[in-house]
Amino acid sequence: MKPEANSLSPAASRPPDKLHERGSILYVIGISLVAALGGFLFGFDMVVVSGTIKPLTQLFQLDAFWVGWATSCCVFACIPGAACAGKLADVLGRKKVLIGTAVLFAVSALGAGWATTFAEFSFYRILGGLAIGAASGVAPIYIAEVAPTRLRGRFVSFYQLAIVVGVSAAFYSNYFLLATGPDAWRWMLTAGVVPAGLFLGFLLVVPETPRWLAKKGREEEALAVLSRVDGAEYARCEMVVIRETLQVRRGTLADLLQPRMLRVVVIGSLLGIFSQISGVNAVTIYAPDIFEKAGSMTKDSLFQSSLIGLTFIVFTFIPILFVERFGRRPILLVGVSVMALALMALTALMADTSGHHNLLLVTLILVYIAAYASSIACLTWVILSEIFPNRIRGEAMSVANLCLWTANSFLLLTFPLIQAKFGVAAPFGVYATICVIIVIFVWKYIPETKGKSLEEIEIQLVGLPGAPPVTRTH
Repeated sequence: MKPEANSLSPAASRPPDKLHERGSILYVIGISLVAALGGFLFGFDMVVVSGTIKPLTQLFQLDAFWVGWATSCCVFACIPGAACAGKLADVLGRKKVLIGTAVLFAVSALGAGWATTFAEFSFYRILGGLAIGAASGVAPIYIAEVAPTRLRGRFVSFYQLAIVVGVSAAFYSNYFLLATGPDAWRWMLTAGVVPAGLFLGFLLVVPETPRWLAKKGREEEALAVLSRVDGAEYARCEMVVIRETLQVRRGTLADLLQPRMLRVVVIGSLLGIFSQISGVNAVTIYAPDIFEKAGSMTKDSLFQSSLIGLTFIVFTFIPILFVERFGRRPILLVGVSVMALALMALTALMADTSGHHNLLLVTLILVYIAAYASSIACLTWVILSEIFPNRIRGEAMSVANLCLWTANSFLLLTFPLIQAKFGVAAPFGVYATICVIIVIFVWKYIPETKGKSLEEIEIQLVGLPGAPPVTRTH
């Protein structure tokens, strides 16, 4: 069987008798970072619109509802993007779907940036949303299916790091492009073409994931990639359990409704919903408006918003450094608890109309963002990429992402409406309550997956008969 010609290294396509004995950590880092570029574009494309709200409102004469639509139409489009991506990734491959998202990102950036009507702007933002929805489901799966078990949580965390770097890049890009004149908002949106082009170029030279290759019967290619990742012994052991889980039966959409599978899908879907309705995307996208209401000038509010991006980056290193030491659950519980406390304080602060509290407001928002970045932001993608069985991973991830993006769309559309009707403090009180519910949910239902292969997690969660656990030597 002919291996892929466009893999990252010729070594990855050697026949089994010439497999690498030790593997290459740099190889894994390289291909994981390429997939993580999808996360960078996710963060950049989602947040770049924050710097354009005021000029868009003036140019197209938008009321509160259409301001909400301008920021959330992209997110609404993530719903069909996420819904379709899993099945496409199972049929066509993870790599091909990511290539398609790169093209959509580039077209969206150019089209939205130079739109002449609000309808045209909305259309191109919707294209970008399709790309975000697809990339958000497929990129973490790609990384999880490539990374060695002992480092999987850390490498999937690269995806969230890339998202927050994209968020920060969008804030700083907006801040510096503000000086380009009346058309600054157009250049803010157009800037996304650069990372989209890089993403497309790098995707052309990475391999397909070994688990997808094995699922399609291309075991020699799968074995070659696994051995390039962590050595020949790891590759042989991993292929044994991959075969076991795939031989049970190829998955279908109907399998998602089986009781054992449905429980895992529901847990994953609720985690995705909670990660969004905890409020962070509304706070991030509407940050300039929030800071202006607290007394900042436009330029100052954009600079203060850029601090959010920097905080995201710094605190995303906490799960990257410690997720394989302390596990997923402890970090989630601590982080979401801090989010709840910060939001409670923000609710009280925003309700106080006696004067401006700009410094304290910025501090509390940064604490909230830091707690989010160091916990549920990163670990949602890690856990979702781990808990679904191999044979239905694409379909299950689509369902979870569908729920995630539906929740995010609802969040962004309702934030300005809630503020307009109930006051600036109301949304923060709602998000604080939700964070308390998330803590209870994590405590009761989220499994610990640290140190287990994807196949061992599958056996633990859905109880596959006759699939023996594998003793790891790594």
